[in-house]
Amino acid sequence: MKNHKLSISILIAIGVVLGGFSGVQSKVSINITQDQYVLPVAELASTKTNPDIIHIDNNLVSIEIIPNRGRVLSSYGLSSSQQSFLYQKHVPDPMVLPGGLHTVEFGGYYLSLPWNTRDRQPFDLTFEGSQSTESLGEVYLSGKDMFQKTLTEVWIRLKDANPIVEIVTKITNTSKKNPKDLDFRDFVVFSVNNAMESNDQILLPVEKIKLIDSKDNWAGVKERVLEWPAPLSQWKSINQYLSFGSESPLLFPFGGVYYPETKTAFIKFWTPDDFFTGAEIWSWGKEYQKEPGAAPYVVYSNTTRFTLPPQKSKSFTTYFTLLNELSEQDLSPEAIQQKLSDLFK
Repeated sequence: MKNHKLSISILIAIGVVLGGFSGVQSKVSINITQDQYVLPVAELASTKTNPDIIHIDNNLVSIEIIPNRGRVLSSYGLSSSQQSFLYQKHVPDPMVLPGGLHTVEFGGYYLSLPWNTRDRQPFDLTFEGSQSTESLGEVYLSGKDMFQKTLTEVWIRLKDANPIVEIVTKITNTSKKNPKDLDFRDFVVFSVNNAMESNDQILLPVEKIKLIDSKDNWAGVKERVLEWPAPLSQWKSINQYLSFGSESPLLFPFGGVYYPETKTAFIKFWTPDDFFTGAEIWSWGKEYQKEPGAAPYVVYSNTTRFTLPPQKSKSFTTYFTLLNELSEQDLSPEAIQQKLSDLFK
């Protein structure tokens, strides 16, 4: 999928497609292809140059999954387009992160377990099965972390006539003797419009943020605390590399990006509400072209810590969806949370 920018013409189609489901002739289908080269970055025997790419479509939205690169989701977009609200790059250029670490960014949605610390990537996940009916498509993935002694299992589901992707994740301590203190996070790489004056807006339900870093301190000194939403919530205000985190508690369990041209938001939310306790965000900013390997995206990461006794598990569920016809009054954390809650009524 090509998604270096979200064109206005594609975004306008959202209002037509998602304005209501009554006219949608929906049927869920799963298709697996192996004709796309994906850059190998890990020196693992399991890494394939042309991995399985799993496509699930319900005639409303279409998603892709690349287990062999640890991508629980690689893309999410309208069935009628070839653009993704998740940044996606099959052959990314290498980049140097602040601090001197080298990595590449395939985009999508991925987890910190199982994690390859050498290559700063999720380990390959095993694709073990799928099932599809006219009303539901489901894919099961799993992966073991040999260092943390954990097993991560993931069930990805897409229903008919529904823009919501449901992802159930279960993490198990495989040790028979030792408890595990785990620092866990997930990562969402949101696409943004790469126009210099784009008003795309980061949605983060907090009252305060703390600066982690910015190139040449352009946003201020490290650990500076700012009220939110600050000017930094808009893409056009992020000049160069920027990283910040939630300083106050999360008011609600969601995060996302709002596209004002079409009054549409792409949202990630989760249950149980208190599973994640913090959020971190970083971006190369609108001058990304000056940084080798950089691209127009916002990386949103939720963080948590928990202890797993031997042979015990912990589960959470993540959802991705589009919200449309949002006015300025609909962008408060309370209003967005209400719209998300209404999806399940």
